[in-house]
Amino acid sequence: MSYLNQDNNLHQRENGSRTQLFDTKFDDKSSRPSSPYDKGGNLDYSQSTLSNLENQNERHVSAMSERINALKSLSLKMGDEIRGSNDTVEKLGEVFEGTSNRLKATYRDMMKMAKKSGVPLKTWLLIFFIVFLFFMWIWIF
Repeated sequence: MSYLNQDNNLHQRENGSRTQLFDTKFDDKSSRPSSPYDKGGNLDYSQSTLSNLENQNERHVSAMSERINALKSLSLKMGDEIRGSNDTVEKLGEVFEGTSNRLKATYRDMMKMAKKSGVPLKTWLLIFFIVFLFFMWIWIF
């Protein structure tokens, strides 16, 4: 690849610079700093600095502990609420199932009654509708 440098001269990038990235002599981990902020020298901290850092660390740990305890209590309360909701839903399902069975039995009994009386189902529905209208009329006025 060719690039234009500041002197407006064209030059080639050296192929050797690419191989330096992958060469084993540049991969010496012991000479590299452990972090980008490490200057590579031995840093000498005084006791007051170390004590101050330890106090900060303890404050941060206690703050994190308080937050973790708050999250724990919140999750326990959420678990109790979920278990209570599940129990309520199960009970509601049982009530709906019982109501469904009662309605089926009532419909079955009504169909038996309609067949025994010899009156067609449409006539019974008309009679129930008239009775319903009568009760609605009384309820409104």
